[in-house]
Amino acid sequence: MSAALIPVIVALTKGNSIPTQTGAAFANTSVVVTDSSGVAQPAVLLNGSETPTPWAFSTSVNIGAGTVVATDLDVNGGTLGSPITQSFTEAGTPPAFTPTTAISVTPVQPQVAAAASAKANFKG
Repeated sequence: MSAALIPVIVALTKGNSIPTQTGAAFANTSVVVTDSSGVAQPAVLLNGSETPTPWAFSTSVNIGAGTVVATDLDVNGGTLGSPITQSFTEAGTPPAFTPTTAISVTPVQPQVAAAASAKANFKG
């Protein structure tokens, strides 16, 4: 049985505009999520045109500690500034349900069965 995955939203906060260190135009922000499994998910590239929320995306993670790393990139793929890292723990509560705990079988009296049949066949 595999671990339950928890849906999460990863959202970035962007600061005021500053000149790029490389002289090349800003392209996007690469965001990599690593959950408690230790496996990094494929990078998500955000450019502010995401819907319904700019600079945000949804993914699913295993319960436990993980990290998100965001790296601003220029049009040549060069890093702008320094990547930032955000740790997270317990991304949520796994899906739950109310389990079946009993079954009852009750004999039906002939009078009750006849009334139920008559009601089902009533066309009025």
